[in-house]
Amino acid sequence: MKTFLAENKCKECHIRRVGGDGNSIYKPTGRINNAGALRGMVEYCNTELNLGFFPEDTNAVAAVLNLKHYKFR
Repeated sequence: MKTFLAENKCKECHIRRVGGDGNSIYKPTGRINNAGALRGMVEYCNTELNLGFFPEDTNAVAAVLNLKHYKFR
């Protein structure tokens, strides 16, 4: 997953959006308050950055982010 995120420049985009090291983007309060919203945000990133994810890629990225950062049930 680390390589995947690096290849798609996720961290660089997060730094541009929130500053610092970009990790403050991973706060479960606010707009991203459930697994569906998280998947929607991953889809937004896919579209915004023209990543070319297939739906299963979007689901996989959202699942890993949920496991590591958000922990929605």
